[in-house]
Amino acid sequence: MKKTVVAIAAGLIIAGSGSTQAFAAEYKVQDGDSLWKISNENNVSIKQLKEDNNLSSDIIFPNQTLQVNSSEKKSTTNNNSEYTVVAGDTLGHIAVDNGVTINQLKSWNNLSSDLIIVGQKLSIGNKASASESNTSKNNSTANNSANNKVTEQPKEEKAAPTTQKSTSSNEASSNSSSAQGNVSKELTVTATAYSKAEPGMGHMTATGIDLNDNSRVIAVDPSVIPLGSKVYVEGYGQAIAADTGGAIKGNKIDVHLNSVQEANNWGVKQVKVQILD
Repeated sequence: MKKTVVAIAAGLIIAGSGSTQAFAAEYKVQDGDSLWKISNENNVSIKQLKEDNNLSSDIIFPNQTLQVNSSEKKSTTNNNSEYTVVAGDTLGHIAVDNGVTINQLKSWNNLSSDLIIVGQKLSIGNKASASESNTSKNNSTANNSANNKVTEQPKEEKAAPTTQKSTSSNEASSNSSSAQGNVSKELTVTATAYSKAEPGMGHMTATGIDLNDNSRVIAVDPSVIPLGSKVYVEGYGQAIAADTGGAIKGNKIDVHLNSVQEANNWGVKQVKVQILD
């Protein structure tokens, strides 16, 4: 897809103790674009995009011109906080709420994909960098001690906190997914999102599930993922394949989210889907 970006100005902004090399540009919206996609590609938050363009919602239109103020300096956020993932969360949702980008979240937390699990703790802001540095230093010290005192096996006690944290993560994983067992099939799909709150959308699925009672539903091509299947969707969680759609053909799915804003923030993603027994 061709994209048109016209550079307007570049300047140096100095604030407090740090500086940021800012680059302002015009971006022309293309078919299939979303604020989430544009923000991710330009390393700027959705919140910043909306503020710079006086947008009151996440709705954008083809050929609309947006001001994009990207920055060479990575996060200047003062959040320095830790966030615990809850059911229904996505990296896009967490990024919007904290005024950061998905790429920053993945960098701070060493994530190689958009997959997150309920109960997982994510670092937001400069605290993550400090944490990574301390972790690296601790690992180096532990390795040196192991090389110098090979016979001191009781030192294994140092690994206990890591084991406990791993156990905690596994418990959280079991609450949201059976991904580590009873997986009958795994495939990579293109995932979009929809919401019952969109104008003209009903709240009953093709299989008769009321989205007001159970919103964790995806629309599928029944020839690829049978209706009624329990699935685990990367970045979304466990759901039921209970709906269909005219545009959902082949390796495509549509995940249901409660609000139109969340659906817009989801955009278009390549994700892994596990069909569970």
